[in-house]
Amino acid sequence: MRRRQQVRRRGGLLAALAAVGLPVLGGVADELGGPGVGVLFAAGSVLGTAAAAALCSRPGRWWVVTAAPVVVLLAASGVEYAARPAEYQGKNLGTGALRWVVGAFPVMAAAVGVALAVVVGRAVADRRRAGAERRRAGCGRRRSGGADAPSGRGRRG
Repeated sequence: MRRRQQVRRRGGLLAALAAVGLPVLGGVADELGGPGVGVLFAAGSVLGTAAAAALCSRPGRWWVVTAAPVVVLLAASGVEYAARPAEYQGKNLGTGALRWVVGAFPVMAAAVGVALAVVVGRAVADRRRAGAERRRAGCGRRRSGGADAPSGRGRRG
């Protein structure tokens, strides 16, 4: 039991690191290549969200899906602001924030879409695995209520 909890905690930590770390690394790499976040940031955000959705626990799946836009926006704005703090002073901060939201929106949408796809894929795989285990466990038993054993009730029963 204790080992299982340790594995879960490690999975949650890895999911959080992937969800936050990959977008930040992609944004930093984009900033080193030129001003503004771009393709590397988008790839890091989508891959980080997908990795987090794949690594997280079952209850954590929906946290990943709902947190993805916030993480993407915070990573994009944080990297932009850290790269050029003098540019975003006073009134320029509001303009920059609007630019960050507009620029990060397609990446946020892609990250949420990928997270949902991974979550649905995991749910389908879990359901199939559970069904296969149930069939395997019940293959030696005979079900009651089948065609061979009448249940005592009528068709409309």
